[in-house]
Amino acid sequence: MPGTLVHSTHNGTLSRLSRAAVVPFLVVGLVAACRAPLPTPELKYRQERDQAVRAELPPEAAAHFQGLRFYPFDPEYRMRAMLEPVSPPEPLRIAASNGEHRPAHRVGRVRLRFSGSGTVLSVFQLDDVREQYPDELFLPFRDAGAGTETYGAGRYLDVERLSGGVVGLDFNRAYNPDCAYGIAGRCPITPPENTVPFAIKAGEMMPPGHG
Repeated sequence: MPGTLVHSTHNGTLSRLSRAAVVPFLVVGLVAACRAPLPTPELKYRQERDQAVRAELPPEAAAHFQGLRFYPFDPEYRMRAMLEPVSPPEPLRIAASNGEHRPAHRVGRVRLRFSGSGTVLSVFQLDDVREQYPDELFLPFRDAGAGTETYGAGRYLDVERLSGGVVGLDFNRAYNPDCAYGIAGRCPITPPENTVPFAIKAGEMMPPGHG
């Protein structure tokens, strides 16, 4: 596969990194001590994601950056679902952190179940990145931990297209907007329709110093 998104294309700052990239440091702030070792691909992802954020931090934020914080890895948060297409895709404008509204299309919905709790989440394409990344699907979401354990404005998930209308979703790789780390950008704010009434304890946690 070409590359893994450890950026946010949606924020307009961080860039793609190769899956083969080797990062010679350990992530600071992983929420783990005496737990089972992370699978190698997950460890590499977290290292690359940490490096990508560090590289974009303004000097005042870099001086205080304590590393990314993650929930423990849990394979139960790796899911596949049918993408129920919205046809034709519905145009909308998603509010952004800088006060703008970014044009987008609602392209489908996925029905997911988390430990007995079900939800339906909308999947979008952002018009201003669609020309560069025509196949990229974007799922912002906000869970019950927002503002305490997770970032208040919500988190993002990149959706992998599989065959036959199936998509892959790995909430272990849910990530915070660039703005959560003091990186300037046009970070989409999670639409109300993608707020879930329970906690999704996977992926990036609230950055240190927030809350």
